[in-house]
Amino acid sequence: MMKRLIVLAAAILAIAAPAIAAHKPPAPTASVAIRDGDVVYTGADGVTETLTSGGGYTDAALSPDGKTAAFIRADGPPIPAGGAGNAPPTSLWVADVPGGAARQVIGSRSSDDMKQIFVSYAGPSFSPDGAVVYVTADAWATSGAVHAVTLATGEEHYVIDGGLKGVIRNGRFRGDLLVTRHLYHPAPQYGAYEPTFVVSPDGKQVLMVPDSDKDDGVDYVTPWLAKNHWTAS
Repeated sequence: MMKRLIVLAAAILAIAAPAIAAHKPPAPTASVAIRDGDVVYTGADGVTETLTSGGGYTDAALSPDGKTAAFIRADGPPIPAGGAGNAPPTSLWVADVPGGAARQVIGSRSSDDMKQIFVSYAGPSFSPDGAVVYVTADAWATSGAVHAVTLATGEEHYVIDGGLKGVIRNGRFRGDLLVTRHLYHPAPQYGAYEPTFVVSPDGKQVLMVPDSDKDDGVDYVTPWLAKNHWTAS
């Protein structure tokens, strides 16, 4: 009888274990955020550390390995920045976390070539290996431009016109970018539309996210990622 009870208890535990595991809360992870204009890092242990001082910082992001924070700083009042109108000049900064000092990677640069204007930019997102940060720079009146910055050298280059929505973190398109582009239909009567594309790091369109060309205000990117068990940030 005792053996039967032991076997029964073991069977119940075997059945219940997956359910218990499924309801187990996720382990805490490190994060960065902007508080009162400065960058605050919170470790997985819940301990916080302010990485900057003086304010003026925005758009903080954490590298995939959790060891580097990237953030944007506004460096002055708005100035003419190409077709996008007036915008403050910005700079890209990083800090090793925890405990690292913030340091500037690259500032701003103007140009007569719209693809090379790099005056005001935002929305940093890391490549999977953490070596490159992508941002969206103000450019044309109807569209921004995605640029890539290599952190080790501060080298920057234009990738493609559009707005960066994130970098795909896993699966078939790992390392590719999600970029929303302002395009015009071949037939003028249909006007402009803004589909989202998977774009390689060298600026080549890989595919359009299905249905994202519909002008109905629906987010087609998030369910497409979820359906394929992919993430982007």
